[in-house]
Amino acid sequence: MKNDNTYIAIDYGLKRVGFAIYHANTDFVFPLCTLDRSIKKTFFENLTLLVEKHKPTAFIVGLPLHDDGSPCITTSQVKNFANSLLRRYPIPLYFMEELLSSFDAEHDMRSMGLSAKKIKEKVDQEAAVKILESFLLSSTQKPYIPQKELYPQKNIEE
Repeated sequence: MKNDNTYIAIDYGLKRVGFAIYHANTDFVFPLCTLDRSIKKTFFENLTLLVEKHKPTAFIVGLPLHDDGSPCITTSQVKNFANSLLRRYPIPLYFMEELLSSFDAEHDMRSMGLSAKKIKEKVDQEAAVKILESFLLSSTQKPYIPQKELYPQKNIEE
């Protein structure tokens, strides 16, 4: 049976958000792009274009945690972003711990001899690749289900 799953991984940052993609029929993970987050409306317009073009069956969002697994300051920001994704795009969303994904991506790129400018341009999407590869190797993949109070019965417009 053919597997048509397409996953988009997201490395969320306060300034930039990196994306990577996996198509089950090719069984490869590729860096996709980096989007600027400075203007929320523009960011989500560009994200919608990505979703329409690639038609993902799930999002994989990197979840930053401390070394001991406890939440860090950006954990709640990433969860808020994930809730916003779920309101906009009705597909499953999975969290994947992203401990040191950006650090590892930057180290790998530096080892390949890339310039600091090229690293800055690509590090977020390379971190998304690492998040997605970790997810594909994980045996504990449970979709994220937001708390009910995040979805009051009234119509949510953003």
